[in-house]
Amino acid sequence: MSELLRISDLIRNQDSFTFSFEVTPDVGEAELDKITLYPKFYSITWHALSHQCKDLNIAPLKLANLLRQKHKHVLLNLSCNLMTKAYLNDLLPWLQEKGICNLFIVLGDSFNPNRSDFKNSSEMISYIKTKTLDYFCIGVAGFPYDDCKITALKEKIDLGADFIISQAFFEANIYKNYLEKCKDAKIDVPIIPGIFPFQSQKELDMFLKLCKVKVSEEFKMKLEGKSENVMDIIENLILDLRNNLNVKHFHFFTINKLGITCDLVKKIQLSL
Repeated sequence: MSELLRISDLIRNQDSFTFSFEVTPDVGEAELDKITLYPKFYSITWHALSHQCKDLNIAPLKLANLLRQKHKHVLLNLSCNLMTKAYLNDLLPWLQEKGICNLFIVLGDSFNPNRSDFKNSSEMISYIKTKTLDYFCIGVAGFPYDDCKITALKEKIDLGADFIISQAFFEANIYKNYLEKCKDAKIDVPIIPGIFPFQSQKELDMFLKLCKVKVSEEFKMKLEGKSENVMDIIENLILDLRNNLNVKHFHFFTINKLGITCDLVKKIQLSL
């Protein structure tokens, strides 16, 4: 099993372009084995409405264990939805036993505080810290399109969150402005840009509707001029962030399209 490393250590002092992949628990082992690149870590999504946190034999934990056996670093997502303290009390030592020390704490889809022992992710972060001290490196979500959530984000950082992964965005100025707002709020942890490599207008529209975000008219015009090769827009975004903002690490929301994402990463590597 690979050395136990925290995300904050994995991305620290990087001089070159580095990346990580988010995958869902139903990704096939064969697909993972086809990857010839070396993501710094794999983030595994959590689907409480599907597995109901019924036991420790659920899909995201099976995948986390599989990746650790393949000597990969894992960032396990955990949501407050349907989460109980009793389940967490069983889960945390299991994760320590498996050599998993990185968690990404979110509220969760269709969150209902009446079906959880935690009314928000700040409460879960505080509980995990109380139980395990500094064993876990904790990440939280950043929302570049929503200024109202920066106060809540600062609270999570003050409680011990170690890094932020942003919601996907498509224009460099959105990320730049977000960094400035976080700096004004005295948030000084790494803010990893989230990248969604969409392949079509339809995929982008679905994402924008799901996440309730908008893009500028300038971006819409740029996209309309791309009848094909829309992935060039994402490539140019990454190169812009890399060259002009000195961003080193990028997190890809792959939706298990690993081959396509790997091709994009290889293309970027050749451009740098």
